[in-house]
Amino acid sequence: MKTVRKTSTGPDKADSLRDRIVQAAAKLFSEGGYDSLSMRRVAQEAECSQMAMYRYFANKEALIQHICNELYARFAKRMNAEIDAEQQPWDKMRRFLAAVVRFAVAYPDHYALIFLVRHADQAVVTEREKLGREFISGLRELVRQLMPPKTPDDAVDEVLRRMLSCLHGTAALLIAHPKAYGLNRQRAVEDVEAVLLRLIG
Repeated sequence: MKTVRKTSTGPDKADSLRDRIVQAAAKLFSEGGYDSLSMRRVAQEAECSQMAMYRYFANKEALIQHICNELYARFAKRMNAEIDAEQQPWDKMRRFLAAVVRFAVAYPDHYALIFLVRHADQAVVTEREKLGREFISGLRELVRQLMPPKTPDDAVDEVLRRMLSCLHGTAALLIAHPKAYGLNRQRAVEDVEAVLLRLIG
């Protein structure tokens, strides 16, 4: 049985506890879904009291909405930083693809919660889609830069959809069944790059 940690009210300790709660909830939610998640189980996983949790989140719904939005916002910020670190469009795209795969391997629970778990709460879905549209608009422009001038919008959108389908599908296989599909991180990135090159012609 896990021992509940005593918590401090200092700002650093508060941030640490809040992060532990978010990490624990993300793990449990990705493993068992919405119905299996409870504030009691999250408190046990985070090694804190339920009373400490309620200082940050009023109920389960508030916790789920927060972690979904926060994890996606963190992911988007990290990916944008990777893209901005390069100058040329293809270098930006390669760095983005590698960063997504690296994120999926390093944080499989977070990746699953962001991209693979269906959410029962419509408020979570709505906010998540809003954040997604903002991030994808930047990716769409990057794909456009890789394609011939005056490429129609629908053709750009098709390449973007297929690229993201390949990327997330490959990342999911790498997390769940790497040996069955002969995948490692490098091969996963190379596979997605090869598909994208064929898509953009």
